[in-house]
This record gives sequence, structure tokens and C-alpha cells, in this order.
Amino acid sequence: QKNLETGQKNLEVGFQGLVAGQKSLEAGQKNLETRQTNLEAGQQRNYDLIQKNGITIEQVASDVKAIAEGHGVLLNAIEGVKESVRELDGKIEVTNNVVKETNRMLKEHIRQPAHAA
Repeated sequence: QKNLETGQKNLEVGFQGLVAGQKSLEAGQKNLETRQTNLEAGQQRNYDLIQKNGITIEQVASDVKAIAEGHGVLLNAIEGVKESVRELDGKIEVTNNVVKETNRMLKEHIRQPAHAA
């Protein structure tokens, strides 16, 4: 009789252990499901952030390209101005030489005997 009672108690303790183990497994399952949901939400946030940053990077790249193209246009315009200045400088030098030659010829003409008296 005592052995049966002891066996019965052992079975009850074992059963309670199984029930506790089942509850623990169910809690672990819920915990895993929650973590899975959180992980999926985190992945979606990261994906959204990557998408947003990708668009921002494309916009910046487009802006940089536009600036570079504008810079090229400005460089070409500056080169055109430099060339115009070179041409103008050459014309100024020729004009300066003509003025000097005219001045020299005028002085020479003034020195002639007709102007001396």
C-alpha cells in the first residue's frame, strides 16, 4: 500500500512537472513568436530606411551631376572671356603702337623747317 501511495505521489509530482514544462514550452513559443514579429518589423524599418536613403543618394548624385555640368559651362564661358581678352589685348597693343608711331611722326613733322619759324 505504502509503495502504491509513494508511486502515486511520484506520478503526481511528475505530472505537475510535465504540466509546468508544457506551460514553459508554451511561454517559450509565445516568446519566439513575439521575437519573430519584432524581427520582421525591424527588417521592414531597415528596408524602408534603405529605400529612403537610396532615393536621397540618387537625388544627391543628380544634384552633383547638375553642378558638374554647370561648372563645365562656366569654365567654357571663362575660356571664351579669356580668349576675348587676349584678342582685345592684341588690338590694344596694335592701337598703342599706331598711337606711338603717329606721335613720333607728328613730332618729326613739327621739327621740320616749315614749323621752326
